[in-house]
Amino acid sequence: MPIDTQAREVFLRHRRVWQEKPVLRRIYNEEFFARLLSSRAPGGISIEVGGGPGFFKELLPTVISTDLIPSPALDAVVDAQILPFRSASVTNILGLDILHHIAAPMAFLQEAQRVLAVGGRLVLVEPWISSFSRFVYRYLHQEDCDLSARPWELNGSRGPGKKAFEGNQAVPYLLFGPRAIARTLETLRNLKLINLEPFCLFAYLLSFGFKSMNLMPEFLYPAVAGFERRTLPLWRRAAALRVLLVLEKISDSGRLAGSSAFQG
Repeated sequence: MPIDTQAREVFLRHRRVWQEKPVLRRIYNEEFFARLLSSRAPGGISIEVGGGPGFFKELLPTVISTDLIPSPALDAVVDAQILPFRSASVTNILGLDILHHIAAPMAFLQEAQRVLAVGGRLVLVEPWISSFSRFVYRYLHQEDCDLSARPWELNGSRGPGKKAFEGNQAVPYLLFGPRAIARTLETLRNLKLINLEPFCLFAYLLSFGFKSMNLMPEFLYPAVAGFERRTLPLWRRAAALRVLLVLEKISDSGRLAGSSAFQG
């Protein structure tokens, strides 16, 4: 596998900003990671995809953290489109900002369907398209926001030119938005969507994420976050920047025997 030096540099930069911006840590821990943790199924084996610098594993040390790009924080280097786990062996697959970076998103979703046990959950926090976020992602963000993409294609763009941090922030909406969700779930017949929650606006936007700029002082964060939660029903559809997706496996076919999650 070619070494993606750009991704390694991004990991290092993210780790540095993570240490320098306590408000960013609070936003991730209290808004993003908290949703992953509260939405997972109890017990069993939990896998993190797109673990990167290891921020989520700091909160959940028992998670098996994976990523396509090697990092000291990972337990395994894994291509999410070809998961090296036995069928029906995993209780949770958890990921933050991973689906829209994968070359063939449907390949990953089908792999998640395969490896999850009945009752297991795929829990993702991803970018979401609203009237406001479309403007933000299209004009103020470094990643693409291409609503003409076709994420149902299984071959995607797996070629060697695809970099790990290249992504299309429209992908989650193209798969799970109101015009596409029936088509996506028709392909994933063993998975049931149990939660789709658009959220996230003021605090994250003012923090500027992993950029060095920051307009969200930590002492103001509790007030801003509280206001954001209280007013969420008013702006969810028009302005939400992110979405929580929770899919649960409701049936199983072709289960492989074996006590270990990893395939031999």
